[in-house]
Amino acid sequence: SFLVPFENDCAKLANGALTFNSLEKQMFWLRAYDIFKLGDILAIEKLLEIRGHNGFAPCRSCLITGVRNKSDNKTNYYVPLTPPTQPDTPNPHWDPLHLPLRSHAHFEEVLQEIDEAETAVEKERIGKKNGLRAGHLHLSDRQRVGSIDFSKSFPWEWMHVFPENIVPMLVKHWTGKFKGMDTGKEDYQIADHIWVEIGEETAAAIASIPAAFVRVLGNIADDHLSFTAESWSFWIIYLAPTLLRNRFPRAKYHKHLCELVWIMKKTLQFSITHAEIDELEQRIVNWVVKYEKSVI
Repeated sequence: SFLVPFENDCAKLANGALTFNSLEKQMFWLRAYDIFKLGDILAIEKLLEIRGHNGFAPCRSCLITGVRNKSDNKTNYYVPLTPPTQPDTPNPHWDPLHLPLRSHAHFEEVLQEIDEAETAVEKERIGKKNGLRAGHLHLSDRQRVGSIDFSKSFPWEWMHVFPENIVPMLVKHWTGKFKGMDTGKEDYQIADHIWVEIGEETAAAIASIPAAFVRVLGNIADDHLSFTAESWSFWIIYLAPTLLRNRFPRAKYHKHLCELVWIMKKTLQFSITHAEIDELEQRIVNWVVKYEKSVI
């Protein structure tokens, strides 16, 4: 594995390297520890042996479980807070403020159980239930240094959560191009001729914005495939609140957009207080709940 040299270096650094302190003119033991890792969603899934965002238990932070559309023989699982109801069964619901969080101990217990399972079928059953696979994370390797907490050392990364996933997904909803879904009982879709106007206004707006703020943006109505994470970030935070005002059939969808912009800007702050974190948590939960009620 390409991680082996890195793991070897981590073990050496944990033991310490004799180093000279030029200020105090003496030797000391320098130690360093790897305490967290960053990467896109797929990379972290592979690193943690998570089964993935389409699995039965897909999340690396909690143990929420998904549902799938069996009537159409679909294999992908989705994880709404309120799954579809089944005849003669209680209506299930996940409390977003009290989700069953994963712990490092749970990772260890499940991987130990998979390692000890005697058959491939049993390994698969355990893995599917818990959203993990048996792979390179063998027990002996995981105990070498112990500075990494599998449940807390892999934070969700802003770029891939917001501009690479949520924002393009919302645009697909607003243009009626999200996985063949219609608007159901809602009416958040923006008419094609209005999107043409929005695209033209996007391109025109960039002409008067200094290049230090953003690179050239294409016409979002017909060229959004060329949008990078930077493009999506700038468009949704600085242009969309104005460009989409009075463009939705109902004002609540524009308000929902502006709530997302607030969340994105708050999470980009260089510092944040505990009170702001508490407010951010509640507003994220409210945004997701409104998304499920109004969009899906």
